[in-house]
Amino acid sequence: MDRLVLIVGLLCYLTKAMVVVRRHFSSATTPREVRFGIIASYVGLAAFIYLMLRDKHAIAALVAALAIFVASLALFLWAAKTTRSKLLKLAFDPESPGSVVRTGPYHYIRHPFYASYILFWLGCVVATLDPLMLVFLGAFSAINVTAAYREERSFELSPFAEEYMNYRKTTGMLWPKLGAAEQQS
Repeated sequence: MDRLVLIVGLLCYLTKAMVVVRRHFSSATTPREVRFGIIASYVGLAAFIYLMLRDKHAIAALVAALAIFVASLALFLWAAKTTRSKLLKLAFDPESPGSVVRTGPYHYIRHPFYASYILFWLGCVVATLDPLMLVFLGAFSAINVTAAYREERSFELSPFAEEYMNYRKTTGMLWPKLGAAEQQS
């Protein structure tokens, strides 16, 4: 079961990092924060691999980690499918946003890509139950939340400011807003 979780975790990471992200986003350059995040994620991934190969893990933790990895990948792929034609920018891109997306997972949360990245690192923590992975979860959560706040600020300064402000009232940043379904009806 340890190997299965390792393989699923690696496939989740590789699908996001190598296949979709490189082809999906349309930034002219890669912001330095993204380059730093990529390097840090390689270190975190190496730690995850090492911990998964070094130790035997509790079956309950492994099953939970599998569920988290699958949820993370499903959310990511849903967001990618929803925004395929939108020409989204990479995190930390200083260019103004081109539109407000409100369909697919964006109907429930404003930053599904960032939520899926955080879920991935949570899956690594749950799989290994090692404090080192908590450090990576904390670091990558901070990076993704910072990117989300910067994007929100970009929307506030864009021609979409009023539309985005209304959108924020009905959706959570990284988790669905409780009671939002009733507000939208």
